[in-house]
Amino acid sequence: MSANIYLNTVDDDLFTRADAYWDGAEEVFYEDSAGDGGERFEYAYSPTRFYPLDYVNSFTVVVFLLILVFVYGAISKPTAVASNRTQVQATAVPAETSASSQTQPKIDISGSPTAVQAPYTHYQITQGIHGASYGHMAIDLAAGRGEPVLSPINGVVTALYVDEYGNPTLIIENDVYLVTILHGDFTVQLGDSLRAGEKVGTESNKGYTMDMQGNLCYGREWCGNHTHLNIYDKRIGSNVNPLDLIGG
Repeated sequence: MSANIYLNTVDDDLFTRADAYWDGAEEVFYEDSAGDGGERFEYAYSPTRFYPLDYVNSFTVVVFLLILVFVYGAISKPTAVASNRTQVQATAVPAETSASSQTQPKIDISGSPTAVQAPYTHYQITQGIHGASYGHMAIDLAAGRGEPVLSPINGVVTALYVDEYGNPTLIIENDVYLVTILHGDFTVQLGDSLRAGEKVGTESNKGYTMDMQGNLCYGREWCGNHTHLNIYDKRIGSNVNPLDLIGG
């Protein structure tokens, strides 16, 4: 705070303070050494102003730096967590792939790999060789809805899925043959080792099946129940006629 000082005296002599009062209205401070108003000082104070730099000191600087450190730490921690999470996910994916690869069955079964039998004990052939348009040389066999469907070979279940047409698809293979069966209610699981004649499910009409007039059987329980059977010979690299192998 600064002040303008005005000296009003009779003889301009210095004096000691004897009396003083403050005129709040005029913001003037009067000093009267004699008490009679003859000699006085007038202090006219200028209005107070705030200058931020006047209050900057070492303590303020330290507090400001501490705040910056705290804010930086709060911002950087989530970034570090996200980075760690990304690394965990990146390492988890190969682990899952490795686990799934370990579940792939090996073609290692007991019994002759060349032995082949029909998927039923008693059956009728409802359709001869067909399926060339989609890479098959298959036949259709039927024994009755709900009748046991049997593994045609000694082998391992290497695939079990529903294809794009809704057909339940079971693949059994060994070192010689790969057998594909469709439409059944299958009860085996991927990786199961099977002996020829072992039950793999029951006959059904699931997926793309038709009646004798060529009408689709969707929603009709007793329509088109059968097993579609395709056999691929690995030794020659092509499908073979199932009838030549099952003695139908």
